Amino acid sequence: MAVRLDTFSLVSSLYARLNVLVLALGISSFAAAPAHADLLSCEALKKAWSSISSDASYDEKASLYDQAYNDSDCDGVTVEAFGADIIHSRLDSVVPFDSLASHSGNIEELKETLLDLQEFGEHWRLSYFLGEIYRQQQQVLPALRAYQEALGLVDDEELTPNEPDHRMIARLRDRLDELAVVGAQVSNSPEDVQIPTTRSGQTISQYSFSTRGYKRKKTLVPIQFKYDQAILTEAGRLSFQDVRKTLEAQGNPDIRVVGHTDPAGSGPYNLDLSLRRAQAIREALLNTGYSGRIDVDGKGEAQPFRFDDPSLYSEDLRNQAHRRVEFVRN
Repeated sequence: MAVRLDTFSLVSSLYARLNVLVLALGISSFAAAPAHADLLSCEALKKAWSSISSDASYDEKASLYDQAYNDSDCDGVTVEAFGADIIHSRLDSVVPFDSLASHSGNIEELKETLLDLQEFGEHWRLSYFLGEIYRQQQQVLPALRAYQEALGLVDDEELTPNEPDHRMIARLRDRLDELAVVGAQVSNSPEDVQIPTTRSGQTISQYSFSTRGYKRKKTLVPIQFKYDQAILTEAGRLSFQDVRKTLEAQGNPDIRVVGHTDPAGSGPYNLDLSLRRAQAIREALLNTGYSGRIDVDGKGEAQPFRFDDPSLYSEDLRNQAHRRVEFVRN
């Protein structure tokens, strides 16, 4: 990216900051130079930042950010504000669209630009479009994590004070549904299916019936079962724990648990298996003290998962991804 640290400045900055720490600990003999002697004034940098025009180049802003981050007495809030300004202005020019299909340039170059911007901070659109690129490149788990980062940032009203358009939230939630069912099949670690938490310690709204003001009737959970059985795998138990926390946070609403299978086997057998798996989830919820009403339903192979772009995945992977559990709010 455009921000580069020159060795002398970096060493000087680290030396000065270590001096501050040492002096705070009372070890005055460490160095004779006073604390902050080599640090730039944050007030001067703020004035320089406010004086540059709105159409200042990316390199100009990146240079000021570099000084504020590495060589000044600016606090974290100020540095974050500089970074957010760079991200916002740069995103508007790099991805002035809602769909990656509208991008006519080189995808790999766009990815590198977005990854560079992440060094300045976070933004939900930044993570979302990285997810879109990883998905197009068939990098399932990186795409899943990028979409989850985007949703976590949307959930955080402090980081994203302006609620995104509900069409974009719906598309993000749909992408997470898709990558969750596919990711559950390609993952080699049960932890890969767990959903992350926000800075406040709450799980992201991936399994919730709402994201900010956006509401949805059902939510998909890729709960895995042992082959041909209604017994949860280790990964399935982790997914169950995540959805249990999410439902509890929503006040234990009345729900319907719907089981689905892949097309392997006969129709009647798959219908019975999907119902048994839905019943297993109901029993597991009740055993945790769930207070809402829980109905169950099994669809067998009758309602396969609908992929936005089936060509991204092999037929075998698509068939496996049809195995899922949906929670429908009554």
